Order: sequence, then C-alpha cells, then structure tokens
Amino acid sequence: MRKRAVLFTDRQPIPFLKINCLRNCKTYQARKPLWFYNTSLKFFLNKPMLADVVFEIQGTTVPAHRAILVARCEVMAAMFNGNYMEAKSVLIPVYGVSKETFLSFLEYLYTDSCCPAGIFQAMCLLICAEMYQVSRLQHICELFIITQLQSMPSRELASMNLDIVDLLKKAKFHHSDCLSTWLLHFIATNYLIFSQKPEFQDLSVEERSFVEKHRWPSNMYLKQLAEYRKYIHSRKCRCLVM
Repeated sequence: MRKRAVLFTDRQPIPFLKINCLRNCKTYQARKPLWFYNTSLKFFLNKPMLADVVFEIQGTTVPAHRAILVARCEVMAAMFNGNYMEAKSVLIPVYGVSKETFLSFLEYLYTDSCCPAGIFQAMCLLICAEMYQVSRLQHICELFIITQLQSMPSRELASMNLDIVDLLKKAKFHHSDCLSTWLLHFIATNYLIFSQKPEFQDLSVEERSFVEKHRWPSNMYLKQLAEYRKYIHSRKCRCLVM
C-alpha cells in the first residue's frame, strides 16, 4: 500500500493534499476583486438573517448586525461595548433622522459606498454622519453637494427651490467646515442670483460682510460696465465701417 506524503512539524502531521487545498482557497480569495467584499455585506443590509440588533425608526424596525456596526463606527462601538442601555438592549430607538436616511447610513457602513438621490438627501445623510462621527461619509456628502451645485447652470440656480442659506447654516451647525466655507464663496460668486432671493436676508452680519466683500460681479465691475455701455451707445462711438 502506497504511503501518503506528509509534512512533519512540531504539531500533528499535515498532509500535502490539505496544504494544496488551503493554497488553492487562498489563491481563489486573492483573485476576488475588491468590490466583492464591499457588496457581499450588502446581502445582510436590512435583513433579519443573523441580525442581533433592531433599530426602531419612525414606527418601523430595521434589523442590523452589531459586529459590522462596531467595526465601522466608533460611536456605535462605544455604544454597544460601554455601560449604556444599548449594550444590553436588542431594540434601539433612533431619533433625529428619517428611516430612508438611516438606511443610507447603514448602507455606507455595510458597503463603504453611498449614492444620495439629491442635495437634500445628501445633507440629511451628512447630518446623520456627523451624529455618529463618521467623518469619511461626511466628507463624501460634502463633495457630492459641492459637485451638484457646481454643475448647475445659472438659470437652474435662479429657479431652484433649494435654500442655499439654510444649507449654509446647517453645514456650520454640524461642523462641516469645508462645505460651509465653499457655500459662502458660492453665494458670493453668484451674487446677482442669490441676492434676489428672500433667504439672502437671513445671512448673518459677518456672512453678509464676507459676501459683499468677495461678490462677483463687484460694484467696480458693474460701474465700469455701465460706463462702457453708455459710451458705445453714445455719439462718440460710431461705426467706422458704415
């Protein structure tokens, strides 16, 4: 009878066949793309399978998994591991955010990605991220809002119902310094549009002073433009070709 080759160690002998299986398994795992690990956890998002905690939001429940939450969010890690009510409770109420926003927040924790439907939704998600101190998600929401506003043409900015000043105040209140600074410059560089909106009057004295100082077009530019238009329409400027 042929003997099976084995590898001798200081522990129990390990057959070469088993080692090859382990190597094949590791090779298979190494070949998996990075997105596989990000999307595989999505199968557990808002699913009761293996869930060990349930969030209660706006009269509905959302199942979740403590291990994922603890690994991805320091606030939840402290909440579930400390001497808090949440550490011993299965049903945890959530206040201050909508169910849709909280599900988007959980989607980020489970998949490391998020896709807000619009600026308002991104701001709600930013507030939730600030509440749970997930700074990377907060920066993602900031970038999304900035990108969306930058891509808007002037006509759309003038006609949209979104309150930019209210967005600015929320950004400041929730410590989004990057977004609040950018919004203040955005209001200043689109002065003629936003100065005509009623919410422009809600700017603080300091904010109004900054906007007036950095506004575009500036008063000097408008004055020079008016003088130029007056000049070309005067008799002093005649068409040489005619």
